[in-house]
Amino acid sequence: MFVSAEEETHVSTMVVLGFIGGALLLYGFGYARAVMHRANKDYKTTKAALPGLRKGFWSSWWRAVKAAFLGLLIFAALMVWMVREVRDDPADAKTNPSPSPSVSRSHR
Repeated sequence: MFVSAEEETHVSTMVVLGFIGGALLLYGFGYARAVMHRANKDYKTTKAALPGLRKGFWSSWWRAVKAAFLGLLIFAALMVWMVREVRDDPADAKTNPSPSPSVSRSHR
């Protein structure tokens, strides 16, 4: 009924390792539970904010489309103006002059 010193050390070592293992398991479980709660909170926050985010995205999208369309209209108007100005330019008539009569000397 007496326990030897060797057996007592073996039992105490097993108890200490059991406490350390249990503490690590509890710490891991607590950490995983905290991560799960944080993820759930983030999910609910994002889900609640989604309609506002979606509305902001589409308003920005249509603002960009309108700006691009306006820029395209301005570009097209400038191109038409440039082409009409070149076509109606009176300077083009001077590039192909008709021959003028030359002065001839009389031979004596």
